Amino acid sequence: MFEFTIRENDFLNGFLDLLSEYVNKSYKFTMSYLTSPLLSDVRESERLVLLVVNKSVFQNMYSFIKLNDSNMQFASFSCLETAVNSMRLYNVLAINPDYMHEYITGGNFSLEVCENEISEKQKEYKKGEEEFSLREFATGLGKFNSFELKNAAVASQLVDGNIFLGLSCGNELGEDLQDEVRKSMIGAYLSLSKHNKMFFNGGIDDTLEELEDKLYAKFLEYIRKFS
Repeated sequence: MFEFTIRENDFLNGFLDLLSEYVNKSYKFTMSYLTSPLLSDVRESERLVLLVVNKSVFQNMYSFIKLNDSNMQFASFSCLETAVNSMRLYNVLAINPDYMHEYITGGNFSLEVCENEISEKQKEYKKGEEEFSLREFATGLGKFNSFELKNAAVASQLVDGNIFLGLSCGNELGEDLQDEVRKSMIGAYLSLSKHNKMFFNGGIDDTLEELEDKLYAKFLEYIRKFS
């Protein structure tokens, strides 16, 4: 099993193991939901689009996990960004099927425009009720993946004239890249947790609910350890 060469590596790898299991179970649950006419009350054409978008979410989440295992951290950041953007798209299309035609035909569809329109229709922001934002997280990942914030991270991997892109290379990561690793892992968990709430559970999958409770407890420990 791949080991992070950063502080608290045992804890981070334990969290990654749980996250990997969560991705597996979530994929099976969400796809079962979408393929069942009894659970997913959408038209067939809409169902096919949502299936494709949901597959994109999990294909990229799997890649995020596997690229961590393969010491390809920067590539994993890119896959996570794509997964989160797919979650944003699913959220828009599932809640507002009126956007489906624009998306399928490729007309004037813009994910950000749709999100802004939806936001304007929702209730005003109330203090203390702010939720994790897929859009903000994706924006942060985009800045890092575009080298806007990656230059310092790359420089921190310079060792004896070589650039090491894998987390297991060298004795320890620079502080900035360690922060990005921790943020990406916790962001991946929060993103997937929010995505799963788009699907009805409520006792349909007891094992998934048990895993969610276990992972949430680990998340609280995560917050205490790194806050």
